[in-house]
Amino acid sequence: MDEEMLSMEKNKVWDLVKLPEKEKQPITCKWIFKRKRDGKYKARLVARGFMQKEGVDYTETFSPVISMPSLRLVLVLILQENLHSYVMDVKTAFLNGDLDEVVYMSQPQGYDDGTRKVCKLNKSLYGLKQAPRQWFHEFQQFMNKVKFKQSTSDPCIFIQEEKGRKIIICLYVDDLLIAGSDPDEVKTVINLLQNEFEMSKSAPAIEFLGIRLVFTPTELKLDQEEYIDKMLKRFNMSDCKPCSTPLKPKCTPADFANSELFEGPFRELICSLLYLTVTTRPDILFSVNSQPASGETYCCAWTGLKRILRYLKGTKNFKLVYKKLHNPNFNIDLYVDADWASDTIDRKSVSGYVLMFCNCPILWCCKKQNCISLSSTEAEIIALSKSPQDLLYYKSVLNEISHINSIFIYEDNQSAIKSVTNENVCGRLKHLDVKLKFIRET
Repeated sequence: MDEEMLSMEKNKVWDLVKLPEKEKQPITCKWIFKRKRDGKYKARLVARGFMQKEGVDYTETFSPVISMPSLRLVLVLILQENLHSYVMDVKTAFLNGDLDEVVYMSQPQGYDDGTRKVCKLNKSLYGLKQAPRQWFHEFQQFMNKVKFKQSTSDPCIFIQEEKGRKIIICLYVDDLLIAGSDPDEVKTVINLLQNEFEMSKSAPAIEFLGIRLVFTPTELKLDQEEYIDKMLKRFNMSDCKPCSTPLKPKCTPADFANSELFEGPFRELICSLLYLTVTTRPDILFSVNSQPASGETYCCAWTGLKRILRYLKGTKNFKLVYKKLHNPNFNIDLYVDADWASDTIDRKSVSGYVLMFCNCPILWCCKKQNCISLSSTEAEIIALSKSPQDLLYYKSVLNEISHINSIFIYEDNQSAIKSVTNENVCGRLKHLDVKLKFIRET
């Protein structure tokens, strides 16, 4: 606690003043205690942001983070272009952000000097609703100052290119991934960051956001074995019996609807699984999306969720493997597919697609369609109309940090292909005319 208070004093987080406005009540704060991986204990002072009033204590709160597909794009570039990569994090990042609003806070418990003064906050203390936004603006301004160009597509990617050499910085709250073609220039940028912000020492990129990164001369492997072990322990499944598939064979959502429901920690588990699906485990995406919620209590077929955990228990060492190409083609390939009316409850089809860059998957999606398709052709066209939206977005991201040679879209339904390539729309598909025109334009 003393160390945290010294950090507050060093960063000039607040000034002690008398509360000037009697009608304005100060927000309170609390201490949060945590045990770190190395066994050390840490105390953090957090403001009770839920006491803030919109329009008085804060206005805007949105703060971006790099998307996972954008991060994977950068990782593919690191592999294919032999870039040197490092990771580091900013200590007490939020305390670097200046506040635009006037916010008063009561003195921390155990450190009240008895003068009845309050803390007039100068910096964006942890817990404030606008704290992440103010920190991002501070980092953004520094990047502009050192001549980095901010991506217009993904604002958490910063690029600097000069004489054929480039440096890319990815920001996820207070975690940084830095990659560049010249190691000396990368270290120069790291020194600039360390001089501006209090940061951890830079280290080779072997882990980022809980994802283990294993670079070799021929490939990159990504996995989250440690994350899976922690999740199994959290839900008392560490000693469960593994199974070979995340769903029973020929299992449909109707099977869950008729199964016994159990009120378990649905939100916590389903969110933990969803994070896994968007990072390194696309193989469980359909299974996780198949789990239903019942009413407002969020009951679920608990046996279905436990089966996914059992599957993860036996496959926790599975890795997402990116292969290095001898002559990188820098092509984008989009593979699209859909089933037709397989859900016997609502008869809605499921779209699925994978976006590849340099033969490496960077984005995957498996989602039930919003409407009922009357044929397999309709289902495929609806899937084809959705997937190019992601393609166009990540195409714009790539154009800012690298280049693209060609774009290919793959579809296996001949009727859908003919409908897209033929300007004359048959009568049964006229209601999809807008979608077809969008696909052709793409």
